Amino acid sequence: MERLGKRFPVNPNSSGNISFSEPGLILSMNVRYDIDKGVLQFDQSHAIEHLAKRLGLTESAPRTLPIPHDFNLPKLKEAEVDVNQYLSVLGSILHIAQVSRPDVSFACGALSRHSAAPGVAHYEAALDLVKYLYSTRKMYIQYQRCEARGNDPVMYEKGFKADSAEPLTIEQRLVASVPSNDTSSPTAYVDADYAGERDTRRSTSGFIVMMNSGPIVWSSKLQKLCAQSSAESEIYAVCDAAKEAIHIRLLCEEMGIRPPGVPLRIFEDNSACVQMGHSIRGSNAAKHFEVRLRFLHERIQLKEIEFAKIATSDQLADPFTKPLPYPAFSRFRDIMLRHD
Repeated sequence: MERLGKRFPVNPNSSGNISFSEPGLILSMNVRYDIDKGVLQFDQSHAIEHLAKRLGLTESAPRTLPIPHDFNLPKLKEAEVDVNQYLSVLGSILHIAQVSRPDVSFACGALSRHSAAPGVAHYEAALDLVKYLYSTRKMYIQYQRCEARGNDPVMYEKGFKADSAEPLTIEQRLVASVPSNDTSSPTAYVDADYAGERDTRRSTSGFIVMMNSGPIVWSSKLQKLCAQSSAESEIYAVCDAAKEAIHIRLLCEEMGIRPPGVPLRIFEDNSACVQMGHSIRGSNAAKHFEVRLRFLHERIQLKEIEFAKIATSDQLADPFTKPLPYPAFSRFRDIMLRHD
């Protein structure tokens, strides 16, 4: 610490062992760790409180949603508020959304689309998002060691094992199932909201990977191309997600917590996407995105990834593609985050 302090600004209070009785502050994260129980928790309550105090929102009425499910923000040609101030608020929210709060990813992305010309309504929506974060600032991500199986990556679904040596038939893949998120093997969810952006009619891709009961990677972003069908928008989303899933799979194999040669399963709620991804269904209408399908076919043939069907009501990536009403949003949020 003395040698580091000669070259870098060092906070002595940030060093030492981290436990539940003595949490540690690391990169704005309040971290709690119990190595004996195998529990790791972290939140950004300090960063959220600092942001709310800076904006004078600590006494505001609590909010239950990051963004209303029926929101409609107009696309402006000229800014109505200070752009730098708007970007400052969004930048603070973006850091929190990327580190510990996946539940606000879509809302943050939707507001970022108006960064060039924000209006009064956009700035108020950003402040409402800060109010939501402040109301739920004690929510945290938790990773739990799998006591029954340790780091042996076994995943059970309804009726079959995810890492079974026998390849699944297309009939099995199209039967909706609910995976377990408490295993030490990553589970990926991908979804897309077809033509959900009202101005450009582009779709929004959503992606999340769960591992040891907590999210490790998530993303919500507007697609660069305008999809012409729901299946096409899902293919666009899956291609981007597959690249990240392959990286996670290789990382887990290098760390020795996942055996090599076992495909990482990606859960989709679109049957046409699952069929086309496994070369079961082809169409002349798919020629314009055939390159993406070829990429998916190669990854599946190499046994790097595979698809499985999941019901829309269980699609954990759904809140990353569009705003949801409170009952559905809170159910998905409580799977990703914990609160005391």
